[in-house]
Amino acid sequence: SGIIMRPSVVALGKHFGNLGKMYGEYRFALAPNEQKAFKGFLDQAVVKVFKNYVWDQWYYYVPQTVAAYLIYDWAKKTNAAANRKNPADYANDQ
Repeated sequence: SGIIMRPSVVALGKHFGNLGKMYGEYRFALAPNEQKAFKGFLDQAVVKVFKNYVWDQWYYYVPQTVAAYLIYDWAKKTNAAANRKNPADYANDQ
């Protein structure tokens, strides 16, 4: 009643991952020591990130940065003016 599955003659000499046959699929691979570790690093990492997040989306950070600088500049000038001594108070000092 129980059917015993026996490996075919073709599959006997193959490793487990290579038992099935696949047609129409081709895979090419380079050994790790033949690959360029940093191929396209400047192109795809640095330039792409700069383009996507700095150049293309400037409107997210430029207005806030300009506004923050203008407020900072105003606060520094106002603070300096408020803490300036009045020369008339020291006119009669010796």
